[in-house]
Formats: sequence, structure tokens, C-alpha cells
Amino acid sequence: MQFPAILTSIALIGALTVSTFTPTYAQNRDISRADAVLLDMSQSYKNRDRKRLIALLPQVRGHVLEPWAAYWELRVRLDQAQSDEVQAFLQRYAGTYQEDRLRNDWLLELGKRRDWVNFRAEFPRFRMNDDREVSCYALLTQHQAGQDVRSAALAAWYAQRELDDGCALLAHTLIEAGTIQPDDAWQEARLSLEA
Repeated sequence: MQFPAILTSIALIGALTVSTFTPTYAQNRDISRADAVLLDMSQSYKNRDRKRLIALLPQVRGHVLEPWAAYWELRVRLDQAQSDEVQAFLQRYAGTYQEDRLRNDWLLELGKRRDWVNFRAEFPRFRMNDDREVSCYALLTQHQAGQDVRSAALAAWYAQRELDDGCALLAHTLIEAGTIQPDDAWQEARLSLEA
């Protein structure tokens, strides 16, 4: 996904530009050090260097871009994260873009873990609701609750460009339940091959 990378770059450039107008030399030196650490963290995130991110995070506490630094650090180890530390992040950075991006990533992780209880609790808080795989997982939980999701499931299935776990699991579950027919799934495969 390129959008978060673009926003990160814009935010870093903006913060670095603002930091050059700080009135005193000491403040400039401290901000420059924090800016350098953030740039290092950005590169460490791209390299998925968990140890480096953990080591650098305390050095950017209080910086305007601390939410990005905290996001990068937790995101690279989200597959090992526990619910309580994710919830602590979501509460600490409530209302920020990073909060909702991490919630998106966490919902994907919960879906992969098949942790439907926590998924159902977290999904209503997902403000952007812009991830098709998360939507497929959500439709699956609605199906599990007895709701008719056939038309929404087919729309999500046909709209995907690449097969993902959420939509594949949803289709498989609905085929087994007799809610959709195998031909519906094959139609998506044919459309994908044509594309």
C-alpha cells in the first residue's frame, strides 16, 4: 500500500522543515537529533528491523511524529503482539491517523488468527473502513451471527484483484454453507485470469 508511505514522507518533510525554524541553537540541536532518529526509524521500518526500532523509539518520545515512530515499532512485530499492547497503542494515539492504520493492521492479524471475538469487538471502531480483506472478515463474522451476507460477499469477491485470505475464507465458508455456489467462485477466478 503506497498511501501510508506517501503520508509518512510528507509528514517527515513537514516536521523537518518546521524544525529548522526553532529559535535557539540548543532546541535546533535536540530537534535535529530527534529528526535524525525518526529518519533512521523510517529506514528501519522499511527494512523490518525490529531490534533497531525498539532501541530507537524511546529517543523520539514527545516529538510531533512520535505516533509514526510508535506505529512503525509495533507494526513490524504485530504478528507477535498481544491484545493489551495493541489496545494501549490505540488508546494512547486515539483519534490519529496512525491509530486507525494500526487498527486496520490489527483487524487483518485477528482475521488471520481466526480470533473472531476480538475482531467483532474491534471492527466497529475502524473509521476508514477501506480494506477489502477486513470487509470480507467482517462479512464472515456477520454470517456467523446468522445474517444474510450473500450479495455483499459476492460483490467483495468479484471486486478483488488479488486473492486474499479474508475473501477466500469468506467464499469457502459460504460455499460450504450453500449460501453461494462454486460457480460464483469460479466466475471470480475467470475474471481474475482475464484481468
